[in-house]
Amino acid sequence: MKRIAVWGSLGLLIWFAGHALVAPACLAEVTTTAVFSEPVVEGGTFRVTVGRWTLPDVPPAGHYRVKMLRSEICNSDRRVLAGTKTSALASRKVVLGHEGLGTIEKLPPGGGDRALGPGDLVVLLPHLVRGDDPMLKKGLPNLSPDMKHLGLHVDGVFADTMDFSGSNIFKIPDSDTVRKRLQNDRMYHDQMVMVEPLACVQRGYKLLAAQEYFRRGMIGSALVLGAGPMGVIHAIHLKKRFPGTAVDLYDIDPKRRNLARAVKNLKATVLEQHDPIRRYDLVVVATSSAEASTRDAVRLVKDNGVVLLFSGVDMRPDDPRPTVGPVDLETTHRREGSVRLMNHDVDGSPKSIAFLGTSGYVEADARSATAELHADLLLGDESVYRGVSTTVIRGLDSPKACDVSGRFHDAVFDRPAIVPLLRLYDESVQGDANVHNYLKIIVDHQPGR
Repeated sequence: MKRIAVWGSLGLLIWFAGHALVAPACLAEVTTTAVFSEPVVEGGTFRVTVGRWTLPDVPPAGHYRVKMLRSEICNSDRRVLAGTKTSALASRKVVLGHEGLGTIEKLPPGGGDRALGPGDLVVLLPHLVRGDDPMLKKGLPNLSPDMKHLGLHVDGVFADTMDFSGSNIFKIPDSDTVRKRLQNDRMYHDQMVMVEPLACVQRGYKLLAAQEYFRRGMIGSALVLGAGPMGVIHAIHLKKRFPGTAVDLYDIDPKRRNLARAVKNLKATVLEQHDPIRRYDLVVVATSSAEASTRDAVRLVKDNGVVLLFSGVDMRPDDPRPTVGPVDLETTHRREGSVRLMNHDVDGSPKSIAFLGTSGYVEADARSATAELHADLLLGDESVYRGVSTTVIRGLDSPKACDVSGRFHDAVFDRPAIVPLLRLYDESVQGDANVHNYLKIIVDHQPGR
């Protein structure tokens, strides 16, 4: 079954009709709690509201009603609200969020796919492309210039109940077997909501292994720039994929460095500062800072080393493009380009650098991410990925962000905690560190279970 949403004009019409705030009078309605953006710009950001959201009594054609168990905040959610990532938020209300896990509650009219049934545990994968998209036909829907996303263009996962296209739904393989061995559904749900983030991370290293210059053993040392959630996931995966590789992790924010150090069983070294002499075979850019891509990665990679461009750069439409010599780094990232820059002048010395872009995931990546998360869970006390989630919000409307890392304290806000925690970190504002007090923030949609 395809897992990339395919939408034609009729399907799109049905989707938006199914999510209208006011449904036709002839149809019954149900309501749910949701976090949605208002199409009003205030000071460069969109207003975020936690309130009631209306769904039709029956899911639209081809859509499944999913009762959400977990969702996670991604920095992309913050970037789109800050206007540094394109979306449909300016044109209508949109339920936010694109990383989620839940159970199927209702089938589409006619029953839908026989492989999916009520009660099935599923991950929501966010990409949407048209059925006639040329990149879909090439098996690379993640590279479609017309791709849409849950939570950015179509209603997403920050709702206790939501209708999703069947092609956005990924049924977790072997979940019953692993859950039976683990005997802890809460722990299982907390981990498996990371399928999509890990799928995106894994993809970069699969692309690296496919390059003509790649040789087994060539990555003796690696540096991950950015010790936020995705940087830590990169560091964990690097050590699992290349056990003999020395992996360093760095962030300019000491809070992030301390959080990374607190991740149990993390085998990477969190640097307090860069070694002025050391250079790396591989530098992974897991931060949206333009300086990290254009300056730090170039300086810290070895001659003939590789820079993996994982994160998109925070850019508004009129901002200059991030470039190194003739290489446009944002285009290389978005299109999964592979570019060799020869004899580039770095601090007065020539250096040859391979830039490799990675963007999103395909279904095979979701399957391999599932397998890796399952294997990690079954390590018991040696599990690593569990430590990436440092905070839980128990209910979309809860004002409390509960620390589960043991490094910080619970935070109580004067409004639902998810609202301030969806604001993009602003380094120009003194003390604006609320986002950097956390790694992955989980929303538990069923806190009583």
